[in-house]
Amino acid sequence: MDSPRFARSGLQSPRGWLFLAFLGVWLYLASQLLRLYPARVAEVVVLPVSEVRELLALSAGLGQLLFFGGLVAALWRANLAAGVSNAGIRGIAFGVAGVGILGVFEFALFLDWLGAAFNPMAVFAQSPVLDTGVIAGTALAFAGLASLVVGFAQSTDLFGRRERMVSQRRAQREETG
Repeated sequence: MDSPRFARSGLQSPRGWLFLAFLGVWLYLASQLLRLYPARVAEVVVLPVSEVRELLALSAGLGQLLFFGGLVAALWRANLAAGVSNAGIRGIAFGVAGVGILGVFEFALFLDWLGAAFNPMAVFAQSPVLDTGVIAGTALAFAGLASLVVGFAQSTDLFGRRERMVSQRRAQREETG
């Protein structure tokens, strides 16, 4: 069953979004590697170890946001250029939901780090709730990415083309053989 496709012309390449995702990967990787040695990092930057742990958690979360946000936006742009399918629309919904959830929890961590007197999101910065939110956001973002890739493959007729080529070759063999 084919889904309706709506292509947009004149869209620019998603290089900026891919660059954002690239920066996010490196920020996340650097933050996670530095989290292995919080005492040494604290010694170098002259901050307490607890403060360094919080800052590295914030930067790792920001890296995750940049990565997922950049990839979801780039794949959505590619889907728009190729012709949006139902899977692509589903993908942007899941991707935005995942990035949104990650953003809420990152904002809660930021407010907790600031130590604001009134923090309505303080419950989100507590470990079990924070872990659950990050897992849910990551899962939704990955579901969105997967669906966007499937939507792009459908829009470009990636799988149908191969099936038609195989059936054409089979028909040619039957005619000649």
